[in-house]
Amino acid sequence: MVLAGILVFVVAVTWQGTSGLDDGEWDFRGGRRGIGVKFDKHLNEPLPTPSTQTGPSSGGPDDGAPSRPGTAFALTVTYVYDGDTIQARVVEPDDTVTTADPIRIRLIGVDAPEGTPIAECWAEEARSHLAALLPEGSRVWAAPDAETRDDFDRRLFNLWTDDGRFVNLELVKAGDAEAMRVWPNVAFHSLLAGAQAEAEASGAGRWSACR
Repeated sequence: MVLAGILVFVVAVTWQGTSGLDDGEWDFRGGRRGIGVKFDKHLNEPLPTPSTQTGPSSGGPDDGAPSRPGTAFALTVTYVYDGDTIQARVVEPDDTVTTADPIRIRLIGVDAPEGTPIAECWAEEARSHLAALLPEGSRVWAAPDAETRDDFDRRLFNLWTDDGRFVNLELVKAGDAEAMRVWPNVAFHSLLAGAQAEAEASGAGRWSACR
């Protein structure tokens, strides 16, 4: 009788447990004494995927480009001279730019082909790209490095579009400009030099057109 009871219990457990696999509910009940064990376990429910995020997202592109710093100030573009120089008027004069008159800005760390006095190869394409990034009347955001003027009294700034793109890097990635290291404004030189190496390897812009 004991053996028969055990056999009945095992059969009941096996049958009840198997029948619950589809809906994720196991219901084991055993024989005369009314002993029951119920497991509410959803077997078909996927396990949560571990997050790989280690910090807040900047929302920027995944190419190492720096986000626009909080200290950047706004200007309105008034003219694009060539692939690395623009004219702009500061929205609110401050200690960095004290005048509301238009100022000439040379992008830090990049060098595009010259358009004058004789146009170099890819000069017009570089100017057109910069004008597309920063059309006249658009807002541009500027931040200095160590020095804010060059020998020609141009202002030296890193620039970001109003939607957060790092203009200096965009020009180098497209093959419109090459990285240029002029001490002490070298905060992003390694980033720009790496982008130039990739542009050269892929033949972007001037790197295939001007050989």
